[in-house]
Amino acid sequence: MRFFISRHTFVAIVASLLISSAVVSAEGVNWSDEDVPIVPQVFKITNLLRTLDLSKPLIREITSAAIQNIASEDVTDYYFPVDQAYEDHLAYISAENRKTKEILKVIKDPEFYDAEFQYYKIKLSSPLAPGEKVQLTIKTSLANIIRPFPTHVGQAERQQFVFFGNPFALTAYPASKQKTTVITPNAVLEVHEHPEESALVVKANQVILGPYTDVKALEHGIFEVQYELPGTVSHVRHLRRDVEVSQWGNNLAIEEHINFVNNGAQLKGQFSRIDFQRNPMAIRNGNGILEFATQIPKLARDIYYRDEIGNISTSVLQHHADHIQFNLKPRFPLFGGWNTTWYTGYNVPLDGYLRKLSGDKYILKVPVFAPIKDTTYEDVEIRIVLPEGAKNVKLEMPFEVEHIDHSTTKTYMDSAGRYTITLLAKNLIEEHAQDLYIEYEYPFSSYLTKPLAAATMLMVVFASSMIFSRLDFKIGGSTLKK
Repeated sequence: MRFFISRHTFVAIVASLLISSAVVSAEGVNWSDEDVPIVPQVFKITNLLRTLDLSKPLIREITSAAIQNIASEDVTDYYFPVDQAYEDHLAYISAENRKTKEILKVIKDPEFYDAEFQYYKIKLSSPLAPGEKVQLTIKTSLANIIRPFPTHVGQAERQQFVFFGNPFALTAYPASKQKTTVITPNAVLEVHEHPEESALVVKANQVILGPYTDVKALEHGIFEVQYELPGTVSHVRHLRRDVEVSQWGNNLAIEEHINFVNNGAQLKGQFSRIDFQRNPMAIRNGNGILEFATQIPKLARDIYYRDEIGNISTSVLQHHADHIQFNLKPRFPLFGGWNTTWYTGYNVPLDGYLRKLSGDKYILKVPVFAPIKDTTYEDVEIRIVLPEGAKNVKLEMPFEVEHIDHSTTKTYMDSAGRYTITLLAKNLIEEHAQDLYIEYEYPFSSYLTKPLAAATMLMVVFASSMIFSRLDFKIGGSTLKK
């Protein structure tokens, strides 16, 4: 089933947004044509296969390139360009050797930068000699890049999206041959724009662009596809994750505050509770959200799920061998443009996350966050509160974050306060749900801090009670004799 919908206004808006985004990203940079750094042309791409996956709200791109060293000396760095219009939407990038599956280091390179492209430097596992070839696989994920069209749909209508991008695989080097395969969720799609000089093949839920031959470096074109995207477009605008470590009580307390919004096509008209009750299955054709699913540790206890009103009992726990499936149901279905806020938490035994190294040294392993499936996270704040007395703290993150702050937090019965690390990150996805490591020193005397503080407080209370009980606060008066 294919259809055509007028979209010229929408294309103009998207194009203007992309152009303005590129201009804004280049603000403050005044490169002249002679000053723009040029990536050394030491490689030639003999063959390139690109897969653009649009089957989920998060756009994933896989580029497999066979490269050859055409320089006269060994080369160790391969540069991968990203359009500045998409740079703020780039959530994740990784690279590997296609044959050995070895993960390669990817660095955002500030040297080669201009108003149009941001380059990422990929370090090859070993220097590539002149004339030798190697195959690389580069994976990128773009968040919040697609837009619904039409922007409003009915309660049970299916939503459609438009993707506007480059039909050529963007490379810093010329390619002898390349081909792009676009994958959509189903066969309901329509290609509106593509290079006229190339063959276009539409097969079921795939669009094949190319193969193109003798493609120049940084080649650009226009490609637009409109397709149906069932389900929801889940997005967390803000996540605050609090992790509190208690070595004295052997407990790790985790609490997450979530501000969630459905970024799908907005609801046209008013929500009808009657239609929803009459045919609840019809909502599955639309983009309404009925529940969220996440995984928590298998030893989690004291689990709670609350919002501004209070405790929400519409949640289900499913115990598995290695985790607990935590299904959360909001108080009302969430349609496009609707949002809600809640917080959830639990306790787990600390010995599953803390290991003693030597002497007074410990290392803590904590997951960055527990992701909701197919959800993007805009702003993430992670606060880790260590036990009172922790010192010489060292943090190891699995990826770069926007900001790291070190401070002190005081809770009940604290004297000097607890060492606290606050992390601020942006544009996170499921791939970022990795473990962070914190190494610190915690002397044995710190175990006595809490009991001594409690004992001192009780002694002060009892002593004050004894003193006040022996004082006479009566107001004396004169005795009148008759």
